[in-house]
Amino acid sequence: MSLVELVKPDARRPARLLRDPSTNKLILEYTGVDGNIYRVPMALVFLPQEFGDLKTQLTLADLLQLLRVKISTSDIIVPTETQSRYKPSGMTLYSGTVTSSGNSADIDVSTLTALEIELKVTAVSGTSPTLSVYIEGKFEATGDYKPLVYQENITATGIWYFTINPLIFRYIRVRWVVGGTSPSFTFTVAGQAMV
Repeated sequence: MSLVELVKPDARRPARLLRDPSTNKLILEYTGVDGNIYRVPMALVFLPQEFGDLKTQLTLADLLQLLRVKISTSDIIVPTETQSRYKPSGMTLYSGTVTSSGNSADIDVSTLTALEIELKVTAVSGTSPTLSVYIEGKFEATGDYKPLVYQENITATGIWYFTINPLIFRYIRVRWVVGGTSPSFTFTVAGQAMV
């Protein structure tokens, strides 16, 4: 098959968009986590006014984001093989020792559709210390935050798990509320994502 390259590969994302001149269909070529190259037909209809000139106007990252939006708002079912082949490496949403209430900076999760979260408390001290941890989604129009998942009144070390599915916010943050006398908590909030 003779394919025409529409978008050059990005070194940070081993994927490229190709067009088969004989069928005029788009194909997404990507390198799987196993190192093999896969080609997935893109069964989508692209209108020129939506995407413009693919050669000059879109970066690969922008194009893939548009493809994700088109797929998620269409009746097309993405093959399970394609969904399961790419899982971003784990990410740390917050890690540190806290002695008072606070929150992390906003974290961009716009490329993710679901998030599995682990909250791990490794050290606790103080008199009657309590910790509540909230994962919040940001309403960009207002700047307000909505609690998505949380664990309240933690008083000892331990591990807790949460799932956010679907993940509809572009930004999330970790917020914590600390109580007690001279409290100190060391904890990590880690995420495992599925695009």
